[in-house]
Amino acid sequence: MAAGQKEQMDRIRTCPVCGREFTDRTRKYCSPKCSKEGYRKRQAKYSIEKYHTEKDKQNKEAKKPKKESSLERLAKEAREARMTYGQYVALGYAEIKRG
Repeated sequence: MAAGQKEQMDRIRTCPVCGREFTDRTRKYCSPKCSKEGYRKRQAKYSIEKYHTEKDKQNKEAKKPKKESSLERLAKEAREARMTYGQYVALGYAEIKRG
C-alpha cells in the first residue's frame, strides 16, 4: 500500500451534525442516526427554498396588470349598461345591420 493511500484512509473527519470526530474515507456522517438527521435538515432547507421561490413567482405574476380581452371588455360594458352580455351583443349586432 502506498503512503498516499494510507494517509487517505486515516483521515480524520468531523461529523457536520454532532461534531464528533471519526476516521473514514467515504462517509460524511459518523453514524446512521446523524446521516438521517443531516438528510432531514437538507430536505427542510430545500423545501423552504422551493416554497419561497414559488411564492415570489406568484407575487410577481400577481403584480402584473392583466390584459383585458375583448370578451371581458364587452361583458363589462354590458354590466355597466345593465344588460346581459347576450342583450348587449344583440343590440350591437342590430346597429351594425341597420347600418
